Amino acid sequence: MFDSETSQMLTASIFGLSTLLSSYQIYNVDKRVQEDNLQHLALFTEYGRMALFGDATSSTSLSDKQQALQRAASLSDRNLEKSSSTVKDEDDASVPQRPRPFQRLDFLVRDWQDFSRNQSLAEKREDMEQYMVELLSSRKQKDLADTREQISSCFEKVACFLLPHPGHAVTEREYDGSVEAIDSRFLELLTAYLDDLFDPVNLFPKKIHGVAVTSRELYTYIKTYAGLFREASIFPEAKTLLEATAEANNVNQRDKALLRYKREMETIAGSKCQYVPVQQLEAHHKACLQGAMDVFDDGARMGRRSEILRYRHEVAEQIEKERHRYLEINAERDPYKNLEFYLIPGCLALALLVFRISQDLFCYESIGYDIPLYDCKQVSHTLSHLYWALIVFMLLIMMSTGQVMFKRIKTVITIVKTAIDASKEDGKEKKD
Repeated sequence: MFDSETSQMLTASIFGLSTLLSSYQIYNVDKRVQEDNLQHLALFTEYGRMALFGDATSSTSLSDKQQALQRAASLSDRNLEKSSSTVKDEDDASVPQRPRPFQRLDFLVRDWQDFSRNQSLAEKREDMEQYMVELLSSRKQKDLADTREQISSCFEKVACFLLPHPGHAVTEREYDGSVEAIDSRFLELLTAYLDDLFDPVNLFPKKIHGVAVTSRELYTYIKTYAGLFREASIFPEAKTLLEATAEANNVNQRDKALLRYKREMETIAGSKCQYVPVQQLEAHHKACLQGAMDVFDDGARMGRRSEILRYRHEVAEQIEKERHRYLEINAERDPYKNLEFYLIPGCLALALLVFRISQDLFCYESIGYDIPLYDCKQVSHTLSHLYWALIVFMLLIMMSTGQVMFKRIKTVITIVKTAIDASKEDGKEKKD
């Protein structure tokens, strides 16, 4: 970046894409932070802020964009402080502050030459803090002051770390990568910086509009931004980036709301759940629907209102499809569903069994009945075949339905047992 081989558009794309996606930005500069480094940083961070918040309208050329950014920078936090001095403190407390678009920025200065040989690590850190204060301190010149205010207003935290030269042995052609050849002072500070960089206190998720982004949501943002930046010769306008960010956020909030609905519905209508009365399931659906819509409304606050409403309508449609799916799954678990498939053949089999037993009794010669129209034994065998055929038919149906049927039978037995126990208790109470 910022070299003779990388175009300005490609540099802008790399800087813009990394700033939009990263929660921790490291700006590597040589020997010391120059004024042009700060101006480049202020330009792209303000561009990123416009892409996220839509504070200004970008122009078609990069020079026009830079002029717009400089004008926007001059109207940043310094002017807000001046205008707010006339407002009462209680009024200031009632106005919510918009979160800063980016989180952490480190100036990593390599080949720093101002450390003394006898300085301790703590003293070197003090020099770094002092250099950072001097670097971002206000200037009398308006453009220099605006640049520093713009950087401070775009990042939640700005710091710097100074690294000395790693040693001349490292720059020689014969260097083989040996750690022993690196200057010990460089290794000491490099170790300290890596300890700070990977300290759990300094590891935090990416935030957009002050809300932490999940890995699933970050994937959506990466796809959206990468699609805009895939042609390095065409730098996307801030308005285009704003619309892309809003669309990615709406997609994420839609998916999050739908996931919230499914998770809540699974507690009562999931794969391991039993049949639930339709009224109870509908009531639970309404509560889950309200919760999902609240999730979407809380997060979908970027972009045009019409686009937000369009995605909200998509959430409602997808939830309605899921509602029908849960109703169908729950209906399959109904213990009384298709009960006629078992009740009618069972009643017929029972009736045939009773009829066979009755006709066998009346066909005994000792009783004295003489029925010459048909053979009693043949009728008995026919009835036996019929009710056994019905029993086999019922068993085949039960085997085809598998565990669902056994669960239904178990549920029916439980209901019948509960009803019998309740009737017994009522009888005891009446006797008492």
